[in-house]
Amino acid sequence: MNTELSLEKQEQKEILPFSPKNLWMLFFQPKTFFSLPAIYHHRSIMIAAYLIGVFSVMDRVDQKLLQAEFGNRTSLMLDITDAWWSYWLFVLGLGTISAVIVWLIHGWWYKKRLQFSGAKDADPQLARHIWALQSLVAALPVMIVVILQTLMYSSYLDAYQNSSILNLVVIPFIFWSCWVSYRAATSVFNTNGWAKFWFLVFPITFYVLAMGLLTALMANA
Repeated sequence: MNTELSLEKQEQKEILPFSPKNLWMLFFQPKTFFSLPAIYHHRSIMIAAYLIGVFSVMDRVDQKLLQAEFGNRTSLMLDITDAWWSYWLFVLGLGTISAVIVWLIHGWWYKKRLQFSGAKDADPQLARHIWALQSLVAALPVMIVVILQTLMYSSYLDAYQNSSILNLVVIPFIFWSCWVSYRAATSVFNTNGWAKFWFLVFPITFYVLAMGLLTALMANA
Protein backbone atom coordinates (compact mmCIF):
# COMPACT_ATOMS: atom_id res chain seq x y z
CA MET A 1 0.00 0.00 0.00
CA ASN A 2 2.73 2.47 0.99
CA THR A 3 4.69 1.55 -2.11
CA GLU A 4 1.67 2.23 -4.31
CA LEU A 5 1.10 5.62 -2.68
CA SER A 6 4.78 6.47 -3.07
CA LEU A 7 4.70 5.57 -6.75
CA GLU A 8 1.54 7.62 -7.26
CA LYS A 9 3.13 10.67 -5.66
CA GLN A 10 6.21 10.23 -7.80
CA GLU A 11 4.08 10.02 -10.92
CA GLN A 12 2.27 13.22 -9.95
CA LYS A 13 5.45 15.13 -9.16
CA GLU A 14 5.61 18.43 -11.01
CA ILE A 15 8.29 18.89 -13.64
CA LEU A 16 10.58 21.88 -13.08
CA PRO A 17 11.51 23.00 -16.62
CA PHE A 18 14.28 25.33 -15.45
CA SER A 19 16.25 22.74 -13.53
CA PRO A 20 19.57 22.17 -15.36
CA LYS A 21 18.74 18.55 -16.19
CA ASN A 22 15.26 19.29 -17.52
CA LEU A 23 16.41 22.37 -19.42
CA TRP A 24 19.10 20.29 -21.11
CA MET A 25 16.53 17.65 -22.07
CA LEU A 26 14.12 20.31 -23.34
CA PHE A 27 16.78 21.72 -25.67
CA PHE A 28 18.68 18.63 -26.75
CA GLN A 29 16.52 15.62 -25.83
CA PRO A 30 13.00 16.91 -26.51
CA LYS A 31 11.48 13.48 -27.06
CA THR A 32 12.69 12.38 -23.62
CA PHE A 33 11.52 15.60 -21.98
CA PHE A 34 8.03 15.53 -23.47
CA SER A 35 7.66 11.81 -22.76
CA LEU A 36 7.59 12.68 -19.05
CA PRO A 37 4.15 13.07 -17.42
CA ALA A 38 2.84 16.44 -18.60
CA ILE A 39 2.50 17.95 -15.13
CA TYR A 40 4.48 21.17 -15.15
CA HIS A 41 5.33 23.52 -12.31
CA HIS A 42 2.80 26.34 -12.70
CA ARG A 43 5.10 29.18 -11.69
CA SER A 44 7.77 27.93 -14.10
CA ILE A 45 5.24 28.03 -16.94
CA MET A 46 4.36 31.62 -16.02
CA ILE A 47 8.06 32.54 -15.98
CA ALA A 48 8.48 30.89 -19.39
CA ALA A 49 5.53 32.88 -20.74
CA TYR A 50 7.03 36.10 -19.39
CA LEU A 51 10.42 35.39 -20.96
CA ILE A 52 8.72 34.72 -24.28
CA GLY A 53 6.88 38.02 -23.88
CA VAL A 54 10.21 39.80 -23.36
CA PHE A 55 11.63 37.97 -26.39
CA SER A 56 8.64 39.17 -28.43
CA VAL A 57 9.31 42.79 -27.43
CA MET A 58 12.99 42.36 -28.33
CA ASP A 59 11.95 41.14 -31.76
CA ARG A 60 9.62 44.12 -32.13
CA VAL A 61 12.47 46.51 -31.30
CA ASP A 62 14.60 44.85 -33.99
CA GLN A 63 11.77 45.29 -36.49
CA LYS A 64 11.58 48.99 -35.66
CA LEU A 65 15.33 49.37 -36.07
CA LEU A 66 15.13 47.58 -39.41
CA GLN A 67 12.44 50.02 -40.51
CA ALA A 68 14.72 52.82 -39.36
CA GLU A 69 17.32 51.73 -41.88
CA PHE A 70 14.79 52.59 -44.58
CA GLY A 71 14.21 56.08 -43.21
CA ASN A 72 11.40 55.44 -40.72
CA ARG A 73 13.33 55.70 -37.48
CA THR A 74 11.43 57.32 -34.62
CA SER A 75 12.99 59.45 -31.91
CA LEU A 76 11.34 57.20 -29.30
CA MET A 77 13.13 54.10 -30.56
CA LEU A 78 16.38 56.03 -30.75
CA ASP A 79 16.00 57.05 -27.12
CA ILE A 80 15.11 53.53 -26.03
CA THR A 81 18.04 51.83 -27.74
CA ASP A 82 20.63 54.52 -27.03
CA ALA A 83 21.25 53.26 -23.47
CA TRP A 84 21.13 49.81 -21.97
CA TRP A 85 19.08 50.86 -18.93
CA SER A 86 16.28 52.26 -21.12
CA TYR A 87 16.37 49.24 -23.44
CA TRP A 88 16.10 46.74 -20.61
CA LEU A 89 13.44 48.80 -18.84
CA PHE A 90 11.43 48.87 -22.05
CA VAL A 91 11.64 45.17 -22.94
CA LEU A 92 11.24 43.91 -19.36
CA GLY A 93 8.35 46.27 -18.67
CA LEU A 94 6.40 45.65 -21.87
CA GLY A 95 7.27 41.97 -21.61
CA THR A 96 4.44 41.55 -19.12
CA ILE A 97 1.82 42.86 -21.53
CA SER A 98 3.39 41.02 -24.43
CA ALA A 99 3.37 37.77 -22.44
CA VAL A 100 -0.42 37.95 -22.04
CA ILE A 101 -0.90 38.64 -25.74
CA VAL A 102 1.36 35.86 -27.01
CA TRP A 103 -0.03 33.45 -24.39
CA LEU A 104 -3.53 33.97 -25.76
CA ILE A 105 -2.79 34.25 -29.49
CA HIS A 106 0.19 31.93 -29.96
CA GLY A 107 -1.22 29.43 -27.49
CA TRP A 108 -4.49 29.40 -29.42
CA TRP A 109 -2.64 28.92 -32.71
CA TYR A 110 -0.62 26.06 -31.25
CA LYS A 111 -3.86 24.36 -30.21
CA LYS A 112 -5.35 24.90 -33.69
CA ARG A 113 -2.30 23.27 -35.29
CA LEU A 114 -2.75 20.34 -32.93
CA GLN A 115 -6.36 20.05 -34.04
CA PHE A 116 -5.33 20.27 -37.69
CA SER A 117 -2.94 17.40 -36.88
CA GLY A 118 -5.64 15.10 -35.55
CA ALA A 119 -5.64 16.02 -31.85
CA LYS A 120 -9.22 17.26 -31.95
CA ASP A 121 -9.68 17.15 -28.17
CA ALA A 122 -6.37 18.81 -27.26
CA ASP A 123 -6.66 20.49 -23.87
CA PRO A 124 -6.19 24.25 -24.47
CA GLN A 125 -4.36 24.82 -21.19
CA LEU A 126 -1.96 21.95 -21.78
CA ALA A 127 -1.45 23.15 -25.35
CA ARG A 128 -0.41 26.56 -24.01
CA HIS A 129 1.96 24.94 -21.52
CA ILE A 130 3.62 22.93 -24.30
CA TRP A 131 3.78 25.99 -26.54
CA ALA A 132 5.50 28.01 -23.80
CA LEU A 133 8.09 25.31 -23.16
CA GLN A 134 9.02 24.70 -26.79
CA SER A 135 9.17 28.46 -27.42
CA LEU A 136 11.96 28.75 -24.85
CA VAL A 137 14.26 26.98 -27.29
CA ALA A 138 14.14 30.00 -29.59
CA ALA A 139 13.76 32.69 -26.90
CA LEU A 140 16.46 31.85 -24.36
CA PRO A 141 19.45 31.88 -26.77
CA VAL A 142 18.42 35.34 -28.01
CA MET A 143 18.17 36.66 -24.46
CA ILE A 144 21.57 35.20 -23.57
CA VAL A 145 23.12 36.86 -26.62
CA VAL A 146 21.62 40.24 -25.67
CA ILE A 147 22.95 39.86 -22.12
CA LEU A 148 26.42 39.20 -23.55
CA GLN A 149 26.05 42.21 -25.83
CA THR A 150 25.21 44.30 -22.78
CA LEU A 151 28.71 43.55 -21.50
CA MET A 152 30.37 44.16 -24.86
CA TYR A 153 28.70 47.26 -26.31
CA SER A 154 27.82 50.73 -25.03
CA SER A 155 24.14 50.45 -26.00
CA TYR A 156 21.73 48.16 -27.80
CA LEU A 157 21.85 50.46 -30.81
CA ASP A 158 25.62 50.05 -30.86
CA ALA A 159 25.23 46.27 -30.67
CA TYR A 160 22.62 46.30 -33.43
CA GLN A 161 24.77 48.40 -35.75
CA ASN A 162 27.87 46.30 -35.13
CA SER A 163 26.41 42.84 -35.57
CA SER A 164 28.87 40.16 -34.57
CA ILE A 165 29.05 36.41 -34.85
CA LEU A 166 26.92 36.28 -31.70
CA ASN A 167 23.87 37.15 -33.78
CA LEU A 168 24.46 34.10 -35.97
CA VAL A 169 24.46 31.77 -32.97
CA VAL A 170 20.71 32.14 -32.46
CA ILE A 171 19.69 31.20 -36.01
CA PRO A 172 20.12 27.41 -35.62
CA PHE A 173 18.00 27.52 -32.46
CA ILE A 174 15.14 29.14 -34.36
CA PHE A 175 15.00 26.17 -36.72
CA TRP A 176 15.75 23.66 -33.96
CA SER A 177 12.74 25.01 -32.05
CA CYS A 178 10.56 23.71 -34.91
CA TRP A 179 11.88 20.19 -34.31
CA VAL A 180 11.33 20.55 -30.57
CA SER A 181 7.80 21.77 -31.25
CA TYR A 182 7.14 18.74 -33.46
CA ARG A 183 8.52 16.36 -30.83
CA ALA A 184 6.37 18.03 -28.20
CA ALA A 185 3.20 17.81 -30.26
CA THR A 186 3.68 14.16 -31.21
CA SER A 187 4.82 13.03 -27.75
CA VAL A 188 2.17 14.73 -25.62
CA PHE A 189 -0.81 14.61 -27.98
CA ASN A 190 -2.35 11.97 -30.20
CA THR A 191 -1.50 13.45 -33.60
CA ASN A 192 -1.47 12.08 -37.13
CA GLY A 193 0.79 12.54 -40.14
CA TRP A 194 -0.30 16.15 -40.63
CA ALA A 195 1.82 17.08 -37.60
CA LYS A 196 4.91 16.99 -39.83
CA PHE A 197 3.40 19.70 -42.00
CA TRP A 198 2.00 21.96 -39.28
CA PHE A 199 4.95 21.71 -36.89
CA LEU A 200 7.88 21.25 -39.30
CA VAL A 201 7.21 22.16 -42.93
CA PHE A 202 4.96 25.16 -42.29
CA PRO A 203 7.08 27.01 -39.68
CA ILE A 204 10.41 26.20 -41.35
CA THR A 205 9.10 27.48 -44.69
CA PHE A 206 7.89 30.63 -42.97
CA TYR A 207 11.28 31.28 -41.37
CA VAL A 208 13.17 30.61 -44.60
CA LEU A 209 10.94 33.00 -46.55
CA ALA A 210 11.16 35.66 -43.84
CA MET A 211 14.97 35.44 -43.69
CA GLY A 212 15.18 35.46 -47.48
CA LEU A 213 13.04 38.59 -47.65
CA LEU A 214 15.13 40.25 -44.94
CA THR A 215 18.35 39.41 -46.78
CA ALA A 216 16.95 40.81 -50.03
CA LEU A 217 15.86 44.04 -48.36
CA MET A 218 19.24 44.53 -46.72
CA ALA A 219 21.06 43.79 -49.98
CA ASN A 220 19.03 46.45 -51.80
CA ALA A 221 19.23 49.03 -49.02
